Amino acid sequence: MKAVIMAGGKGTRLRPLTCQLPKPMVPLLNRPCMEYIIELLKKHGITQIGVTMQFMPEVIRSYFGDGREYGVELFYFEEESPLGTAGSVKNASAFLDERFIVISGDALTDFDLSRAIEYHRRKEALATIVLTRVDHPLEYGVVMTDEDDKVIRFLEKPDWSEVFSDTVNTGIYVMEPEVLQWVEEGKEQDFSNDLFPLLMRRGEPLYGYAAEGYWSDIGNLTQYRQAQFDMLDRKVDVRIQAKEWKPGIFVGEQVALPPGSEKWEGPLYIGDGTVIEPDAAIGPYCVFGTGNRIARGCALRQAILWDSNYLSENNELSGATLCSRIRSYPETVIADGAVIGSHCTLGPKAQVLSRVKIWPRKRIREHAMLNSSVICGDDAVKPMFADGTVSGYANEEITPDFAVKFAGAYGASLAKGKRLAVSSSPDGFARLIRSVLVPALQAVGVDVIDAGDSCSSVARFGVHTLDVNGGIHVQCDNAGGRVVCRLECLDAAGLPIGKSAERKVDNAFAQEDYSRTEAASIAEVTAALSIVERYGKRIVAELGYASQMGLKLVVSVSDPVVRKLVGKISDAFRWEIAFVDPGPGDAGLKAAITERAADAGVIFEAGGQSFKLYDETGHPVSREHVNVLLYMSYFRCFRGRTIGVPLSAPSFLDSAASGFGNRIVRTKRSSRAVMEPSDGHPFHPVYDALFGLGLLARNVLHSRMSVSKLLQFLPAFSLHHTSIEVPWDEKGRLMRLLTEQAKNRRADLLDGIKVYDETGWVLLLPESDEPKFTLIAHGEREDKAMELAERYRQELIRHIQ
Repeated sequence: MKAVIMAGGKGTRLRPLTCQLPKPMVPLLNRPCMEYIIELLKKHGITQIGVTMQFMPEVIRSYFGDGREYGVELFYFEEESPLGTAGSVKNASAFLDERFIVISGDALTDFDLSRAIEYHRRKEALATIVLTRVDHPLEYGVVMTDEDDKVIRFLEKPDWSEVFSDTVNTGIYVMEPEVLQWVEEGKEQDFSNDLFPLLMRRGEPLYGYAAEGYWSDIGNLTQYRQAQFDMLDRKVDVRIQAKEWKPGIFVGEQVALPPGSEKWEGPLYIGDGTVIEPDAAIGPYCVFGTGNRIARGCALRQAILWDSNYLSENNELSGATLCSRIRSYPETVIADGAVIGSHCTLGPKAQVLSRVKIWPRKRIREHAMLNSSVICGDDAVKPMFADGTVSGYANEEITPDFAVKFAGAYGASLAKGKRLAVSSSPDGFARLIRSVLVPALQAVGVDVIDAGDSCSSVARFGVHTLDVNGGIHVQCDNAGGRVVCRLECLDAAGLPIGKSAERKVDNAFAQEDYSRTEAASIAEVTAALSIVERYGKRIVAELGYASQMGLKLVVSVSDPVVRKLVGKISDAFRWEIAFVDPGPGDAGLKAAITERAADAGVIFEAGGQSFKLYDETGHPVSREHVNVLLYMSYFRCFRGRTIGVPLSAPSFLDSAASGFGNRIVRTKRSSRAVMEPSDGHPFHPVYDALFGLGLLARNVLHSRMSVSKLLQFLPAFSLHHTSIEVPWDEKGRLMRLLTEQAKNRRADLLDGIKVYDETGWVLLLPESDEPKFTLIAHGEREDKAMELAERYRQELIRHIQ
């Protein structure tokens, strides 16, 4: 039997470790990761091995040669351009003339491959995916199998709301050569995104084998460090290339240990030729490669050093990772989670604070304190994006410096050579950030249109109607006495950018992996005029004008752009508007409504995407009932349209839409997902507040009913929201257990897990950026919804305990 090792990975999330090495060559206890994979294959009698390469292939070829030194035969297959996982194996198809196993060269595992191969043979499978269970399934392909282990569902790198199991694809496959007939020659294709879905659609025998043992894909710096600690703890069955000097302490050849080292506590790994001078304090879980020198007075704990590093006197390292040939001068301090690239020099008394990364060949001056991240770490940091938007406190988290870096990453990764519209809310700080974004985008090759002062809903409309490839809108809002700034990123359709685009920007931002354009190619900024006026006219045209549209409204609005639009639309529809000071509170607004005998009261939120509604008595209407009322108004006003509605909205909306000749598409909760199905129609009632208010006004006047009467005519429903804190490591396991429990019940896995009950339904949603589950329960009465939510909440608590 033959094998293919996929060794083309760049390992961008491991930088700066991988700035000068391909990911499979990153050392684990002083040996390349791929070497352990070769040993595993040889252990199971597989000695003819193809190696697919694309990034820095010569580093791999020069180290392993023809494989003879490792007791195997190696055959190399180099890609001129990236072909994806399936495409790279197809590139080696001439070598693969019998059953073969595919395995990544940048993972660490001790799986019993012979058992997986025997399972594949016994099932007469065309392809078998080797599976395992993990605590954090977001970065993997989540797999679901039926009772016979046949793969029935596969989702690559899901969001938490999409996770239906903690059982994931390890990137290890047993395959028959015939499987490659469905992979096109020379085309970029992946197993998980392309080949496996095709096999499932065709009903081919694609199976999942749940392996026992250790597996880590070493996808980020935390996993890289933990894999070596696991090796030292003997959690993974691999050969450690050193003598066990005393329990848990592995020492290579020609190592100089100081007096007192016999009192050290393991586990430790000390590579060949390393010298540790007297009075150096070495704590558990330190890993030293070849030829390091650690001077007297140094204190190291959980430190990983590659080769040929020289730490001068009285250095302190705690939880840091150092590449090769780094020179540190006396009294340097490197804190937990910091990573230093090869050939760096750290001056005397320099301090590298927690989670700072330093790229190779940098010189850090004497007494320097790197107290802001050079390159931020990934796993302890909250995701930068939420629903296509980056948010933070103005001039604290969102600063001009941040805006420059963000624009560089955004422009280089998504928009180089393209046209972007940039706008902002009409306040000083938002305009400042806009003025920074524009030249920073130009510098990386983006053609910028300055769309001026705007608001969120107008910005979406502008991108949708202008001849641009996307946009960035800067929106500021006062939240509890502090100003929050949002960078809302839009695609060519005016929708918030999707997850894959977010990941591209995240990676470019984290790695600072982008280049400037030539000065001569930078285009002049052009201005887009009258977008706000065009937005207002389009809403009027979309809603239609009628003389009977007179309406009395009390309106509170702080956003100048939204206020201007309210005035224009009210003039067109002959509404009688009474503006009140922003933020009057329920009591103040109620008094204004009753005093003026108004039909309703409205508080517009910043950006013009949503509003709070008060009926003709001044009574506040819940957000859920406002949204339902807006959808019902949309159905009444239009016919034959398709619109997105989140899975968490009441079930009766489906039949209501159908009754008016419309169709709804159930979606996830994100604004992009909800707005996407109604592409072609410029406004969504739930995300364009002025359009929604116009729909509601038409409904009130045409039906001759007050807001409170319209609410009474809605079918009875109650949505109860609750949450429960869940450890990060438990979220995947809980989703698997809940999915398994739901197999014999009516359930929906579109957004979290929605389970239907005789009294209603409950939606269980693992939050993406917090260690918790949100539960949304639906019932005809509030007590039924609360009871249903509490029942599932207690079930989650039992699973956690």
